[in-house]
Amino acid sequence: MKRFFFRTPLGRDFKLTGMEQNHLANVVRSRAGEEIIVCCGDEFDYKYQIVDIKKHETALKFIEKAPNLCNPCTDLTVFLALIKPDCLSIAVQKLNEIGVTDLVLFNAEYCNVPKVNLEKLSIMAEQSCKQCGRSIPMRVKQSRDIYTDLKSFDAIYLADENQKTNPIKPNKTQGKTAVIIGPEGGFSAKEHEIWCNMSNILHIGLGSRILRAETASIVAATLILKNMGEI
Repeated sequence: MKRFFFRTPLGRDFKLTGMEQNHLANVVRSRAGEEIIVCCGDEFDYKYQIVDIKKHETALKFIEKAPNLCNPCTDLTVFLALIKPDCLSIAVQKLNEIGVTDLVLFNAEYCNVPKVNLEKLSIMAEQSCKQCGRSIPMRVKQSRDIYTDLKSFDAIYLADENQKTNPIKPNKTQGKTAVIIGPEGGFSAKEHEIWCNMSNILHIGLGSRILRAETASIVAATLILKNMGEI
């Protein structure tokens, strides 16, 4: 069943408009009488029947709502240093698909990226929900102080290219978890020293090859989510 994401409370008859209306009418070419799923960012899937498709709006008749079965059951936040927009777009889509709860972008000494458009990235996460089946998209934020933000986590991992082994151990009950991915140029010596002096951070390796930042974020998140029982 085709899926759509619309930022409005659902559970009643309504008219689909905007980008999702265009997707329904002109991209997937739905027809009157078809049943579709619409999500709005809560824990439910809403089933509708298409009543009438016009140029700028589609009338939908509410059928029922059901709990979404694809939302993450674990809490993983990826802290990712600012990278180029096209690489960041890939990270947002894939991290949302595999079940990351939050993506927090932060600045590092070797970052050389202009300000990011958080609204645009949030829309990418919403659109990715149509692929993976989530109804609650990954939240995309920007950190003002990563060291302060990390204080609220129960377990923290740092992807470290100097680590050739992966000490992640299965732990389905470790609670609120974070993984930190540095910029393309790596952390500076000063930043690396700070991370090494933080006793609550576990440095992990992602294999013998050096990965791009967006690849590292996806690989690290996948390994952690697997060990948390999410994948």
